Amino acid sequence: MKTVQHRVYRVWIVAALLLIGIGMGAAGAVLAADYPGKSMLMIAPSKPGSGFDTTMRAVVLALTQEKLVQAPMTVMNMAGSVPGTAQIVLRYSNDPNMIAVMSTTGSLNYATGLSPYYHKDWKPIARLISAYYGIFVRQDSPYKNLGDLIKDLKNNPGGTPLSGGYSDDRLCYGALFSKAGVDITKINYAAFAGGVESAGVVLEGSAKALVSTIDDVMGLLESKQLRLLAVSPGKRMEGPLLKDIPTFREAGVDLEWDNFRYILGGKGMPDYAVKYWQGTLTKMVKTPTWQGMIKKYRWGDSLLVEGIDKFLDEKQVVITDVVKKLGMDKKAKK
Repeated sequence: MKTVQHRVYRVWIVAALLLIGIGMGAAGAVLAADYPGKSMLMIAPSKPGSGFDTTMRAVVLALTQEKLVQAPMTVMNMAGSVPGTAQIVLRYSNDPNMIAVMSTTGSLNYATGLSPYYHKDWKPIARLISAYYGIFVRQDSPYKNLGDLIKDLKNNPGGTPLSGGYSDDRLCYGALFSKAGVDITKINYAAFAGGVESAGVVLEGSAKALVSTIDDVMGLLESKQLRLLAVSPGKRMEGPLLKDIPTFREAGVDLEWDNFRYILGGKGMPDYAVKYWQGTLTKMVKTPTWQGMIKKYRWGDSLLVEGIDKFLDEKQVVITDVVKKLGMDKKAKK
């Protein structure tokens, strides 16, 4: 009798589990169909006017004007990339209605030990753009090309001071000049918050050259206060002030470098939300509004969806290596 009862109980348990599974599946299908449903939080983990902020606001503008997303989208800024990524990981990991923008800076912060979090702690969705770098000198500088500057850096690194940003600009500087055979540990590098601040010491003569993303100091290039020696993409850039400037490779250093920016979700973001954003962003980058943003900010159009995890794995290795060469590495602990 007990055996029969046990069999009946097992049948009821199996049936109940099947019903629960069907119910959860149906609920998941409803969620997927209605997503995003409510307002989206669009995090730019830095201050207004920064690269993160500009990128996320460009995304929101394109999605809104092209009517690709019907839900309200609110951009939220944070004090900086380190506290910003901490909030993304600790507060929004399981929130499907949050996406954020990240860049090379996230990999740098992890490599230097400033942050215990990196791309394994969130869900990378799609790389959107690349911002490119240039080596700038004052208009009346005796340096005619990148080779002239490298020669002085090799012969007298301490007497050939450079300036640039303290984060991603410094990565480009380390990658470029170490690749050129310069002992970068002996260079007098003055680090500032961004390109405009860094340009000041070049213009007044304390530094010989500036490493910066081109967007940051384009106004100084247009006003002919600064001159470009070389740029970092794999091919020459477009525009009257850029089309004749050689790439790093053309100038003799076998390196292509960019500050990539990508969209991410929380680590626990459900698959339906990830697929929604991958599909929506793929549509967005083809729209006239987004292409206008690309042209306005002189970004590289570099959408990557499939393989983004592998891409970030490989970039982390490269960035960590540059950080070690610069002597900036610390052990990051979670």
